[in-house]
Amino acid sequence: MPFLVAALSVVVAAVVRLLLDPLFEDRFLLPTFFAAVAFSAWYGGLGPALFAAFVGYVAADYFVIPPRHAVTIVHWDAAALNTFAAFLVVTATILVLSEVLTKATRRAQDVARRADEQRELLNVTLASIGDAVIATDAEERITFMNGVAAALTGWDAAAARGLEISKVFRIINETTRQAVDNPCSKVLRTRAIVGLANHTLLLSKDGAEHPIDDSAAPILDAAGGVLGVVLVFRDVTEQRRAAQTLQNLAAIVEQSDDAIISTSTEGTITSWNLAAEKLYGFTAAEAIGQHVDIITPAGHAEELAEIMRRLTVGERLGLSDTLRRRKNGTIVDVSLRISPIRNSEGHVIGASRVARDITKRKREEQSIAFLAQAGHTLAALTNRTSALQQVARLTVPFFADWCLVYCINQQGAIELVAHAHCDAEKERILQDVVEMLPLDWESAASSVQALRTGKTQLVAQIPDTVITDLARTEELRANLRKLNPRSLISAPLQIGDRTIGAITFVTSESHREYILRDVSFAESIANRAATALDNANLLLSVQDAVRQRDEFLAMLAHELRNPLSAIRYATALAQMPSPESRPELLDIIERQVGNLAHLIDDLLDVSRISQNKITLKMDHADAGTIASRALETARSLLEQKHHEVVVDIADTPMPLYVDSVRTEQVIANLLTNAAKYTPDGGRVTLRTFPENGWAIIKVTDTGIGLAPELLPRIFDLFAQADRSLDRSEGGLGIGLTLARRLAEMHGGTVSVTSAGLGQGSEFTVRLPLSEPNVVEAQNKPQTASHAPTALRILVVDDNRDTTRAAALLLKSRGHDVREAYDGPSAVNAAKDFHPHAVLLDLGLPGMSGFDVASTLRAEGFTNETLIAVSGYGQAEDRRRTQEVGFDFHLVKPVNHAELATILSGVRADNGSAS
Repeated sequence: MPFLVAALSVVVAAVVRLLLDPLFEDRFLLPTFFAAVAFSAWYGGLGPALFAAFVGYVAADYFVIPPRHAVTIVHWDAAALNTFAAFLVVTATILVLSEVLTKATRRAQDVARRADEQRELLNVTLASIGDAVIATDAEERITFMNGVAAALTGWDAAAARGLEISKVFRIINETTRQAVDNPCSKVLRTRAIVGLANHTLLLSKDGAEHPIDDSAAPILDAAGGVLGVVLVFRDVTEQRRAAQTLQNLAAIVEQSDDAIISTSTEGTITSWNLAAEKLYGFTAAEAIGQHVDIITPAGHAEELAEIMRRLTVGERLGLSDTLRRRKNGTIVDVSLRISPIRNSEGHVIGASRVARDITKRKREEQSIAFLAQAGHTLAALTNRTSALQQVARLTVPFFADWCLVYCINQQGAIELVAHAHCDAEKERILQDVVEMLPLDWESAASSVQALRTGKTQLVAQIPDTVITDLARTEELRANLRKLNPRSLISAPLQIGDRTIGAITFVTSESHREYILRDVSFAESIANRAATALDNANLLLSVQDAVRQRDEFLAMLAHELRNPLSAIRYATALAQMPSPESRPELLDIIERQVGNLAHLIDDLLDVSRISQNKITLKMDHADAGTIASRALETARSLLEQKHHEVVVDIADTPMPLYVDSVRTEQVIANLLTNAAKYTPDGGRVTLRTFPENGWAIIKVTDTGIGLAPELLPRIFDLFAQADRSLDRSEGGLGIGLTLARRLAEMHGGTVSVTSAGLGQGSEFTVRLPLSEPNVVEAQNKPQTASHAPTALRILVVDDNRDTTRAAALLLKSRGHDVREAYDGPSAVNAAKDFHPHAVLLDLGLPGMSGFDVASTLRAEGFTNETLIAVSGYGQAEDRRRTQEVGFDFHLVKPVNHAELATILSGVRADNGSAS
């Protein structure tokens, strides 16, 4: 191709020369051909140029050089040779110059190409780096901006090119919000690198703010001239956030309550926070650079080796409890968590150890376990002394070096009932101190204060003066100094709002000093001890109640069998042909039935008093009169025992406002008690006299007396002085209880004194005197004026013997009697018999007496007298019988005289009650 171009260039040169021939004729024959050679040299190089020179000269010789159209070169004349020589010289010059220019051009092109490549590489590099880059010329006009700079400034790179940098790169001070000098201007002035100030904000085109940093530098040429400025900056938002996070983390680590330590993989300590200083006692300067075994206790080397092994493989050690050693050599309980520290490549380069002091938690766990064990142990104790002694033993030495337990006895005095010491030798010294230590309510001792106030006393540091104040003898002072008390807590033993004792904990050998936190633990022990003591007392009370119940049941059986035996003997004798003894037998039966009724009444009275169901019928009466009547009530028993009865009733009136029947019962019970427990032929004295507004009634006997330990509980329910078979005088042990409670219901008291067993007893009743009053005569109920009338009476009871006996009794008095043994039979009998009165048992099977009464009233039996007969005589029972239509309520065994009085008021003319 280059040779073809060379040939074409020669053709063009020849044509052009021929066209110029009219102008130049035989002058300037070869310049166009020189141009063809030069073009061929430029286009194709040396070969095509030589080809163009050869072909061109031939063409010029034939078409241009005279003679034309002839090859003159073959003639080699002087003119031809000169022309050819000139052509060669010019052509050679053109070829040489062309080669030189070609090489220069190529070099320039190479330089330009390399420059372009370098420029492109620089642009790509600047565009690819993470920092923002802006380049300017010496006039501070932007010549380059990479993508990061465009993103931060908000300007498109093409739009920003040629603009002044101050329009695109706008910066202010973050704190003052004032504009900051553009760094490019300073670079151009100083020709030095300029760094941006801290707290610099870049304002983007859309108003966004970006914290930035870094620097600007001059662009210099080879001679050192400033061509422009390159500005390199970056957004440091994330960097600042990371720095703040690290700063916060460092603050957290430094201020953490947990000890945080960093170590190398070899165990060398590299960081040590304040909590570590507090926990272990080493300062950071002392610990950093040391091996972690400085805080590892002896015997834990294998644990440390295992930790290092597991850390090496990158294993994280979860929370575990262990022991560590402080600088002073003491051991501390810690909860430890260890995590590996990794570098950016994930390799383990160390470990972070976080330790927390769990001494308090361990103590609390031990305390909880101790209290649980103590509660379990105490719950199993039933003896008061052993329970309190066990409390003292349990707390030593876990909570105290020695322990004392005080109680308030029944006389209100303070007594030491239990003590324990952790040192067996000093246990004996403590025993001596206990025996010599004064115990009184005026003492300043903390134990007494806890008893007096019911509040826990804490003495963190016992002053030396306490020993002097407490010890009244030199021996006691010496023993107290040997015990060397240092700190003390005394907690009250309380049941409800009542303080029954105190437990005192003292430290000495352990050098422990009690603090407020220990008070709650001491109170927990005291509460459990009080509960155990209360439980022991309750158990004893229950056992005593069970014993009293069993004894009561035995006595009740005995007391019931006595009259029943007499009744059985009398009935057996009545069946024999001995008419002369029948009146006496009937007296025996009547008397023993009365005894049975009296026993039942006493039991009911106790029940009514316990449930506050006794209603007193208050009226004016004289104490002497009541005492005389009570003596008559008990006289038969006194005479039966052949007692000497001494009566001394004051002549002075002693007006009372009382229930006369109940008051008489009080005195009669005391006289009966005296008669029972005084041997035959003894003396019983009854005295009454006024004293300071009280009526005093004293019953004194020369009987068996009372032991001192029985005096506080002689008035308790079912209590008796002596229950042995040879001395038991009967009774249920409720007479004195009734006497005291009835007296208290009247605002009085009953008390007892005795010089001891065999020395007799004296019971004293005190009742408040009232103002003198004239006792108005009571209207007595009018008795029926007409003679007893024969009545039709229906007797209903499921007990056939009771029904038959009642029917026989009523028939013996002239009445017409019909019997029924259940509810339906009673209703049918009433319809057939039309009775004037119905004696109706309430506890009938199937259809109760209440149902029978309701049915009869509903079927027209409105005027007939319905008499309820029941073993229940409470107010609620009487209310129910009245509601269903009964006219009267009699309690078994029925008093025959009371029944006769009721029947005397029943008219027989129309079956209605009078």
